[in-house]
Amino acid sequence: GQATPSAVQPPALPRNRISVRPGVVLDFPPLGKSFGSVLTQPAASYPRGADVRLDFVTGHPNNNLHTEGTYLEVQRQDGSAWQTVATDSQWQTIYRWKREYLGVSTAQITWTVPANAAAGTYRIVHHGDARSLTGSIRPFTGVSRTFTVTP
Repeated sequence: GQATPSAVQPPALPRNRISVRPGVVLDFPPLGKSFGSVLTQPAASYPRGADVRLDFVTGHPNNNLHTEGTYLEVQRQDGSAWQTVATDSQWQTIYRWKREYLGVSTAQITWTVPANAAAGTYRIVHHGDARSLTGSIRPFTGVSRTFTVTP
């Protein structure tokens, strides 16, 4: 409820910044695949401490930065429901985006199974967004096959 000691405002940086990077023009999946397709599926099971690594067909992450969401979820089966146990905000997950060629991109997702992870059935879910030739952006989701975490 008190006045600030100075009336000087910091500069509005977004108006003063320029970008030399070109914008996203187009995303398209490789022939015979769709956005969210899993290119590298997980193995059948992993012990605690192992790295689970998958590759998905994806769009450019600049299409939607997911600042209020996530690019990935690690989910554990709990009866007939799936519980999210990790997202891209956890240290044990890594999300790497790569432009393969032209408008084709892949997302490499790695999850290091924590030492205290519950044994059970898991899957990896990837959330992305793709830009069409008309400029419209469409969200998509890809889901891996299930795998087990063993004690």
